[in-house]
Amino acid sequence: MFFLVVGIIIAGIGLLLIMAKVMTYIKCTVPINATVVKLEKEYTFFRGVEHTHYRPVVGYVVDGKSYTEEAYFRTYRKTKYPIDSEMKIYYNPKNPKEMRFVGHPFPLPIGLVLIFVGAVLIWCFFL
Repeated sequence: MFFLVVGIIIAGIGLLLIMAKVMTYIKCTVPINATVVKLEKEYTFFRGVEHTHYRPVVGYVVDGKSYTEEAYFRTYRKTKYPIDSEMKIYYNPKNPKEMRFVGHPFPLPIGLVLIFVGAVLIWCFFL
């Protein structure tokens, strides 16, 4: 019974992540070039070693109103997203604050992995 319940929960979370990404693709349809306005510096520690990550923050203007949004992805290279460089994004015409970055598939791979793990656990229940 444990495998069934945990499998359903994990697969459900994976399905929700995928559906959230699909809904973002459906709603955010207007392309625009956003400008990288700053890089947020983040530090992580792994096995006692400090690692530095950079998360771009982009700015864009829709109908005369400015918006800024921090990316959900990050990079080790500070030069990958230089300040004042442009990135293509898509925004929701009904709610311009809602946008998506082009070429960054998160959380699709995580959702697929969770669905697979959930399916394996559910399958184990029936063995």
